Parts: sequence; structure tokens; C-alpha cells
Amino acid sequence: MSSQQIADRIRGWKPDLTVITVPFSGWWQTAFETATAVKSVNSEIKTALIGLHPSAKPHESLAQPYIDFVVIGEPELTVQELAATIETGKLDELKKVKGLGFKKDGKDIINPPRPFIEDLDSLPFPARHLLPMKELFSAVKQTPIRGEIRKPCARVLTSRGCPNNCIFCSNHIVMGKKWRGRTPKNVVDELQQLVETYGVQQVDFEDDNLTFNKKRLEEICDEIVNRGLDIEWYTPNGVRADGLDASLLAKMRRSGCKRIMVAPESGVQYVVNDIIKKNQDLKKVEAAVVNAHKVGIKVSCFFIIGFIGETKADIQATINYAYKLRQLGADRFYFSYATPLVGTELFRQAKEGGYLRPEFSDEALSWAQPLIETPEFTAEDLRELCAQAMLVNPTINCDRLRRALRNPKKALTILIGRARLVHRRKLSESI
Repeated sequence: MSSQQIADRIRGWKPDLTVITVPFSGWWQTAFETATAVKSVNSEIKTALIGLHPSAKPHESLAQPYIDFVVIGEPELTVQELAATIETGKLDELKKVKGLGFKKDGKDIINPPRPFIEDLDSLPFPARHLLPMKELFSAVKQTPIRGEIRKPCARVLTSRGCPNNCIFCSNHIVMGKKWRGRTPKNVVDELQQLVETYGVQQVDFEDDNLTFNKKRLEEICDEIVNRGLDIEWYTPNGVRADGLDASLLAKMRRSGCKRIMVAPESGVQYVVNDIIKKNQDLKKVEAAVVNAHKVGIKVSCFFIIGFIGETKADIQATINYAYKLRQLGADRFYFSYATPLVGTELFRQAKEGGYLRPEFSDEALSWAQPLIETPEFTAEDLRELCAQAMLVNPTINCDRLRRALRNPKKALTILIGRARLVHRRKLSESI
């Protein structure tokens, strides 16, 4: 939506409070432009930011001229109390709202943090009845975040928090490190509502750690089957492969799982354990790929290159490992650059070590370009290695064939570019 369209909606709604989500610092400018559009309609409308960016950078967010409040951490209860305080007009009570930041007399006030919500079942299901669901389905289908979205789709979060210590991950800034899960019944109640009320046929489980509690996930799968819910489901945020075994994968497949995303991150064990701090056994990743393939679940793999302490030889070994996983049954591979998000251990290392590129900024976080350089590699080294890594993906599969038929000119351009990369790779291997 354009700023004018947002302003028109605000003019019709006449809200007292507008809450804007900033899930990623790379999107901060869009969020502030939205707040500007809101204030252009009526400067008395209060604006609040929620999500990763205001949680990691509350003072910088409040410094923006059209932001009145920031919510730090989980937003539901804080926003509820903020709205109630605004409604009563007792603004002196704002200082009692935990997890809230605001400006007063030219100074930033950051209230004490709010404890994380322990009983996630106490939260109502998302108010989808307030959304134009058919329009939403159509929009998602036209610009899917993954290739399989061809039916009415919804996103569901069944748990929050992750106790692992991956240095690149920022999710703990909002959701915390303690894992908390909804009960299987509560999860499947939401799925049943999606199917029966909205005609949803595909579900993305967007948990950070869906497989943390194996027994709970097994019970969710069993309940889906027992209720006869005809859905396909996916894990676009990835699951830890060491939380999967043959019996769990079989249950997942019977309950509708079509594809899982696993995240080795690197193909070098010491990089996984000692640099990334993920502590995941790569042999278990291989076993999960094999077992998923056996039961008919497709597997995508996530990798990250360009960590501080990683070498070009390590990255090449990661590329070779991706080819190994392809031989074992995985069919999609995603490579990204190590991104130093504010609030992460990776950001601290990069800043203190002087490894941030001059181009680094909040806006640069959305560029999908290397933002770290070390004595081991340059940004150009990483670009070339990433281009080489993407060759592990099969040239043709069903989804790509469909897209090629819709846009043959673009497909031809991509094929020519891929052929050039393959040629360059063969030349480098022969030298």
C-alpha cells in the first residue's frame, strides 16, 4: 500500500492508536513512513511500534518525530494496557505499563520489562474475522514467500522462545530464550477454525523451534489425524534436524507435512559448534534428510556464509556438503550472508572487531549483500562463493517449470546466467 492509501484507510477508521509492526530493522524506513502517513491525517492519533527493531533500538525509534510509543518484547499485553490507558485518558499511568517506552518532557522513558507470557493458551486466536481473508489469500498466492503456496494459506505460531545460542539469531530479543509451547489441543483448535471457517488448506508453522518438545509435536500430529483435518503444512522458519527421527517424521507426513526446512548453517562441524554456537550434529542432519525423503517429505536446507572466523575453505566445504545433502534427498538450498542484526552476538563481534563494512546501516540490512569483511574474505569473495553455492539447486523442478511457462523470457535470462556460472566454476576447478 502507498502512503496515500494508508492515509485514506486511517481517515476512514479514525483510530485513537495505530500499532505498526517492524519485524526486521531493514524495514524501519517503511514503518516510519507509515507513521508519517498516520500523523498527516490527524496529529492526535498515537503511534506505537512493536517488533524486533523497537525492542532492539528503543531510543533510536523514539527519536523519530512521529513515533509516540515503542513496545519492547512480546506485544500483546503491553499494547492492551497501552490502549486501555489512552482510552481512559489517564496518561500519568503510562509509567506503570511494563515493556513500554515513550517520550515525556523531551526525555525517553523506558519502563521495566514485561515478563514473558507463560500460558500461551490464554491468548485468543488471531482476529482473522477482521481481515479480508479472500483478498489476503489471493495476494499471498500472487507473491508467495515460498513456491508451494497454491491454496488458501495461513500462518500459525504454536510456540515461542528458543534456548539455543546461535550468534546470528535475533528472535530472543522479542520472544526470549525460554521455550514456551501451546497445548496440542489449543493448536489444533486453531487449525480446525482455519479449515472450517476460512477454508484454509495450507498452513505455515512459523515457530523458531517447533521440534523442541518432540512429544508435543507428536500429539499435534495425532490430533490433526484424529480430527480428520485435510491440510498441508510446512516449516518455513526451519526446524532443528536433531529433533527429528524416523517415527516423528512418519507422524508428520501422515498429518499433512509436505516440506520441512532444516538449517545446517555450515557443512563444517567446528564452524557449526564453535563459531555459530549452534551445537548441531551434522550426521543427524544427514539422517533427517534421509528419513524425511523416505516418508515423502521434501527437504529444503538453509546455509549462512561469511561468519567471523570462517575461511573460504570452510565455505567451499559447506558448498560440497550441500551437494552431499542433495544426493541424500534434499532438493532446495538457500544460501545467505551472515547478517549482523543489532542485539545479536554476531553484531557485537563485528562491531568490536571492526569487521562491519562502511555501508552498514539499518537500511543496508535489507539489501541481501555482505556486510561483514574479515582478513579471510572480502565482500566480493562472498558474492562469488554464494553464486557458486546456488548452483547446487537443480536447474529444473516442477515449481521452476511452472514459473518458466508463465514468464519464458525471464526464465531464459536465468538459464543463461546459470550456464555462465557453471562455466566459471568448471574453469576454477580445472586451474
